[in-house]
Amino acid sequence: MKKRILIVDDDIMTLKILKKYLEDTYDVVTENAGYRFVEKMGSYEADLILLDIEMPVVNGLQAFDELMGNPEVRDTPVVFLSGVTNPNLVRELMAKGAAGYLVKTIPKGELLARLEKIFTDEERKASVIEILILDNDVSHLKSMRETLLSNDYKVKVARSIIESVDYIKSHHPDMFIIGRDSAGTAPQEVYESVASVVKKEGVVPLIMEETFFTSELVDRVKRALDK
Repeated sequence: MKKRILIVDDDIMTLKILKKYLEDTYDVVTENAGYRFVEKMGSYEADLILLDIEMPVVNGLQAFDELMGNPEVRDTPVVFLSGVTNPNLVRELMAKGAAGYLVKTIPKGELLARLEKIFTDEERKASVIEILILDNDVSHLKSMRETLLSNDYKVKVARSIIESVDYIKSHHPDMFIIGRDSAGTAPQEVYESVASVVKKEGVVPLIMEETFFTSELVDRVKRALDK
């Protein structure tokens, strides 16, 4: 079965060109208004979304924020479309969780190659468990990070509670480890302050209040994820 790509752009000519480029390889659906995409985003059943940035009423950035707040579709890869290359905007979008950024004038062959790579990357990422760690004890943090990386986990380190919450909302890691020295606050208190976000995003919490051997970490992670 072909993967389905949804193209959202108010420029009808762009929709026609991109659809023609893609329709031999993918099942292509188009939408020519950002606000309609927001209204119907749960009904497209797309495997990837090509989303124009500049649209009237609801632009691509606003639509992306709406999508990221919808649990039904927020894991759908989004590739932004623009008429120009803007390196600063590219970095901002990727940090927010975009899967890519393409200029609308991209040749057909390059477009197909880029999309194939994005699908491959997304499938690889989906098979890797991502763990976010908040711990201000540098040596303890380093030890946990190295242990998890050596066991093929993807690891992200947060430096504050606010940074942790922002990352959980935008990237939806599989687990959030709250270390013994978490921004100067007791681990249980940290969890209570972020519990609503952690539960909403479906993230598994692991609170490390007591001293433990690093060798125990992987077992504790596996047990928590299996619950």
